[in-house]
Amino acid sequence: MPDTTRPTKLTETLLQSTGGYELVLSALIMGFLGYGVDRWLNTTPFFVLALSAFGFLGAAFSLYYRFKQQLELLANERQLVDGPNERQQR
Repeated sequence: MPDTTRPTKLTETLLQSTGGYELVLSALIMGFLGYGVDRWLNTTPFFVLALSAFGFLGAAFSLYYRFKQQLELLANERQLVDGPNERQQR
């Protein structure tokens, strides 16, 4: 019986390939929200810039922590396969 708790290889690949879209789209969406706030408050493009940067940085942190979690998972799997003694010899 297949393990249903772990995502398939296709799912993992699709999740890994969305990083660029996430960076761009989050900055664009937040920028459009900032544009609306700037028009509503009749201000300079302060909110466009601030919210765009906030969206980009939020997506960047999300990608970083997802990547870090994936590396830790792979390291744990490798340690299980190699065993504790093999890891110490390297």
